[in-house]
Amino acid sequence: MRQVRCCPADCAIKSNWEEELQKEIVFFKTSKFREANTVLKVLSHPSRLQIMMLLLKRDHCVCELIYILNERQNLVSYNLGILKRYKMIDSYNRSKHKYYKLNDNAIDIIRLIKESLIDK
Repeated sequence: MRQVRCCPADCAIKSNWEEELQKEIVFFKTSKFREANTVLKVLSHPSRLQIMMLLLKRDHCVCELIYILNERQNLVSYNLGILKRYKMIDSYNRSKHKYYKLNDNAIDIIRLIKESLIDK
């Protein structure tokens, strides 16, 4: 059971209480927390999350993503640009087409989202 506490009146207890809360404040200022926050913001857009789920299965070119998502080319390209800027996807050229794939850093995150939230 979770312990519930509020602002203590006793000075000795209050000092310990403030120290614990300061540790939590420091955690929110760490680079890892900021990075997690950024990833969640990037993936909060439905089109970007859909793109990431599609790329989890296999690499796709822009024309395939446009067809599957039923979105305009400029919107798909815009969302791909955001995913690329935040190093969640990589691209490569094959003949006349540009293909996109998940970045190694993003694969685990997307699998976790899919297994924990979507495949339940």
